[in-house]
Amino acid sequence: MAARSRNSGAVSSRVPGGPVQVAPPGFVPAAEQQRILAEVLSGVELGAWDQRMVGWLAGWDAATVLTIASWIVRARGTGLVR
Repeated sequence: MAARSRNSGAVSSRVPGGPVQVAPPGFVPAAEQQRILAEVLSGVELGAWDQRMVGWLAGWDAATVLTIASWIVRARGTGLVR
């Protein structure tokens, strides 16, 4: 199941939509990883340091970035995130 964002429709189909049991497979270029992170963070006010960290995180391996993106999407879906 692909994760979804409130603002932009479908988030990359590579972002797991539920609990991650094994590392998401495959390679995702850093530029696409940065786009994925920006999409899942859409609507969240980011400061300069936040933006720097998004860029830094986008340089990590795809499994890490996709798992963190999945956490963000799922946390937003709980309604507990303010």
